[in-house]
Amino acid sequence: MKEFIKNRSGQKIAVVVEKLQDKPQGLAFVVHGLGGFKENLLTRAMAESFIQNDYITVTFDAGHSIGESEGNYEKATVTSHYCDLEDVINWAMRQPWFRSPFVLVGHSLGGIATALYAECYASQVKALAPIATLISGR
Repeated sequence: MKEFIKNRSGQKIAVVVEKLQDKPQGLAFVVHGLGGFKENLLTRAMAESFIQNDYITVTFDAGHSIGESEGNYEKATVTSHYCDLEDVINWAMRQPWFRSPFVLVGHSLGGIATALYAECYASQVKALAPIATLISGR
């Protein structure tokens, strides 16, 4: 199921929810990196690992990236990627299929966004997999 939601900046964000089982094992959010999108090979491989294990799986095109969401690539930041993840999760919380705690997995810029989310909302996160994440600071 694909939907278009609005982020906090009013930009259109393309979200795909994949649910194959009536009794899912959990929920996973999969976040692409800078220059990625929800259908690229790495994002799909990460998503498929959850789908095959009966998880409801959410992927989305972050704004200021390539794909179906709005924004300008040159304006992509850690903050914009993180805010889009937070907005997608907040939208998901209002859906009948939502489960908590959930799993977060992200690559590169998506990895830091998921790690920051887990730091802020640890009680909501069952597991975290920041793949090849960027880091900042010491």
